[in-house]
Amino acid sequence: MHLFDFPDRLSPMLVKELRQGMRTKAFVGVFLALQIILGVILLSAGAAASSDDAGSTISNIIFIFFSIAVLIIQPMRGITSLSSEVKGNTIDMMVLTRLSAWRIVTGKWASIVSQSALLLVTIIPYLILRYFFGGMNLIGEIVFLAVLFLSSAALTAVTVGLSASSSVILRSVLPMIALPIGAYSLLMALMFGAFGGGSMSTFFSLATDESRIFTSVYLAACTYYGFFMLSTGTSLIAPYAENHSTLRRLISLAVAITAAVLGSMSFTDADALPFFMTVVLLPVFAISLSEFAPLAAPTYRKFAKHGAPGQLAGLFLFPGWASGFFFCLVLTAIAAVPFLVNRPSYGGNDSFIYGLACLAGLLFPAVIINLFRVNGPQRVSNYVLLLLASIVLSTVLSGITSSLSNEDLLWLFCWLPPVLMFLEEAGGNSDEVLVASFVMCAIYIGTLLLRAVHSYRKSIIEIRAHSDTE
Repeated sequence: MHLFDFPDRLSPMLVKELRQGMRTKAFVGVFLALQIILGVILLSAGAAASSDDAGSTISNIIFIFFSIAVLIIQPMRGITSLSSEVKGNTIDMMVLTRLSAWRIVTGKWASIVSQSALLLVTIIPYLILRYFFGGMNLIGEIVFLAVLFLSSAALTAVTVGLSASSSVILRSVLPMIALPIGAYSLLMALMFGAFGGGSMSTFFSLATDESRIFTSVYLAACTYYGFFMLSTGTSLIAPYAENHSTLRRLISLAVAITAAVLGSMSFTDADALPFFMTVVLLPVFAISLSEFAPLAAPTYRKFAKHGAPGQLAGLFLFPGWASGFFFCLVLTAIAAVPFLVNRPSYGGNDSFIYGLACLAGLLFPAVIINLFRVNGPQRVSNYVLLLLASIVLSTVLSGITSSLSNEDLLWLFCWLPPVLMFLEEAGGNSDEVLVASFVMCAIYIGTLLLRAVHSYRKSIIEIRAHSDTE
């Protein structure tokens, strides 16, 4: 019997990480612990449970422990994926081997996901055992298992992408807090049957329109956010000459147009529209408004050779936060369409206030990092931390003013965008809150516009001057 090595067509980074990862104590420990725990508990549960509920008990045990393994432990292994390479100064050596930054990042991500896939394969015998207890919703449990696995892949992309950040809070502390909380919420929903009022297998059986729409949208969101997080990690370690912004923005443009079309349909809830569009725009705003790589001459020439159309496209697709801001203005215009088309029948201002507040919330961190002239990779981490800080601070202020029974004090902090939402929820004058939301958006857009025009013109002049001297 001959043992063959990995085929040459696989990425060298993937092969390297797989060989190292499958030998680590973390993976071996998770693998063995999962098998031992499932084997012992399933046999005990099968013997102790009545014939009516034995099947559901076994299903819950399988999915609970599989969720812990792939939603918490496996994604946490990505926390040090890129930071260890950055600290060891090995990124440049990898680039010299003709590995692009994208292949380095995706190789590390694919390695962890492949190990999660191995854990997925090992629980199949337990699902076969569960089948003989009867009452198994085969489609529902298979779909839910696939949802858990793809959720793990998306969470792994988040931790791998953030691992390139220079902020310890962003790459380590935040995932270590958020992952257990998120997994706990999912497990509580699983144990108490919070999926549409029934069990998870019933909800994910794809038998209803609600099930099919939710599953499709959720998987699309996992793919969308996973790509953006891997792209963020790539931008943080890539040389300035590599242009990852153009493809990223074109993909986000297609997604934004699709979301705007869906948001304009009559079945879309006007109250949920602001949050739906914010989920779509959040990753592209966060990355585009915090880009730190300067415009490289080769990238400029690729657009400039197409004349005026190329120059116009470059205004929105060039790397850098200035063109990123112009691109975000285009996305804002697209996102405004469903708000105008799908207006609430009762004529309220809630959807407009929440929409403007969400837009201001995405712009606020960019205003701060540009006013304080934050440069380098710290722009990305500072943007995310400022966004989270504004939400937390606004929540605290809302709680304090509510305990004092004086919500009018919130007007002193209306420059914090989430406060505008709390003002609306507190039952204040809706028209006043709407005007305040519009004013804050106008101030933030005007501030960023002035700085973006100056930064964009400066970069173009420098590249043209350098080209003339060559």
